[in-house]
Amino acid sequence: MKKVAVLLLFVSTLISCSQDITFNNVAAFQGVKDNEGWKAEDAAASRSLNALLTIKAVTFNETMTLTMPVPGAFIVQENVNGHITYTLGSSEARKATYTRISEDGDVFYQTGDGQIIVTDYDGATISGKFHFNAINTNSLSTAPHTVSVQSGVFYKVPVTQ
Repeated sequence: MKKVAVLLLFVSTLISCSQDITFNNVAAFQGVKDNEGWKAEDAAASRSLNALLTIKAVTFNETMTLTMPVPGAFIVQENVNGHITYTLGSSEARKATYTRISEDGDVFYQTGDGQIIVTDYDGATISGKFHFNAINTNSLSTAPHTVSVQSGVFYKVPVTQ
C-alpha cells in the first residue's frame, strides 16, 4: 500500500510540473519615437485600388501609418537579397504619417525623410522595419516641429483588400 501511495504522489508531482507553452504570433508594430518606446495596441494593413499598401498602427490617442507600393512578389525573411527598400518622402506612394489627438487639438505630421524595408510578405501578412522623421503640417501649432521614429519594426501585420 505504501508503494502505491508513493507512486501516486510521484505521478501527481510529475503532472503538476508540466509547462504550458504558448507562442505569441500576433501582429506587432513598435519603435522608438522621440527617444521613447512606442508600441501600437493594434495594427492592420490594407491594399488600395491604386496598388498602395498602408499599414495603420494605433494607440488610444495616436496613429502611425506607413504607405508604400504593394510588393509585386512574395518576400521571404531568409532571402535578404529579396527584401524591398522604399525611400520615404512626401509622395503619396511612399510616406509615413503620425497623428496625435489631444484636448488642445489634433497634431498631424508627415514624412520629411525615412525608409521602409519589407522583410516578409506573403499576401496575407507583412513584416519589416522602418524609420522616419516627420514634420508638423500646421505651422501655427505649438506642438514640436518634428517627430523622429527610429528602430521601427512591424511583424506579421494582417493585410486586407
